Amino acid sequence: MIGIHAVGVVSALGDTPEELVRRLDAGETALAPSAELRHLPDPRAGVVPGPDLGPWLARRKDARLLPRAARLALPAAGRALAGLALDRDALGLFVAVGREPPDEGEAEPALAALASPEGIDLSALAGAGRALYPPLLPLRTLPNMVLAWVSIQCGIRGENGTWAGGPEAAAAALAEGVRAVEEGRCPAALVGAAWSGVDLGSARDRVREGATDPPGEAAVFVVLAPGGVPIPPARAPARAALGDLGPVEGLLHALRAVVPSPARIP
Repeated sequence: MIGIHAVGVVSALGDTPEELVRRLDAGETALAPSAELRHLPDPRAGVVPGPDLGPWLARRKDARLLPRAARLALPAAGRALAGLALDRDALGLFVAVGREPPDEGEAEPALAALASPEGIDLSALAGAGRALYPPLLPLRTLPNMVLAWVSIQCGIRGENGTWAGGPEAAAAALAEGVRAVEEGRCPAALVGAAWSGVDLGSARDRVREGATDPPGEAAVFVVLAPGGVPIPPARAPARAALGDLGPVEGLLHALRAVVPSPARIP
């Protein structure tokens, strides 16, 4: 049997599984008015304070390169791995993320330079457009950047994969982690999900898609290996407390592996 040996979490209601579950069970909510979302029909969001990257970022100057989801993922992954004697060269890493984060206007000058009366001027791609495009923008928007930063900062070099989407993406990453350990492709696996939808661009896109729940942000990572605590059944998401957490909702139930309770959420 493959089970859970450790859990790491970063959330707007606590940075340990015990604290998060306790506050959820007490009926607390992290949803509060956000100044950035004040122009939207519902200006509330579940925002994580910080987070403090602490010992999980080898070089402080790398912080400016991190997308928000990676800032949440690094402490969650580090806490899950803390104190475990694992071969990082063989450790598997399977991560679920949401849709590609939007830029916040950084690419607009480059796009404007490509415009012509006939449409996009492709000849300008290698000229003005290229010169104006922010070179670091892909590091903050590509979906696999969460996996890349966790791998780099935690020294993980085993089999890996990224799934993009909602809660089903986390369920797929979790299932693949279990299979990888069962089949001997890695002796243990770090499986996680990270998501942030509290910026104006992401929240605006959700409104356009017809989403009604306020956005949130969080990260959950678990270590899978033979033995351990059985993976609990999935439960309903805690949107009333944390907001829409995208793929992270598909891993919230893992908290119950270390904090057993008959409570209704997560």
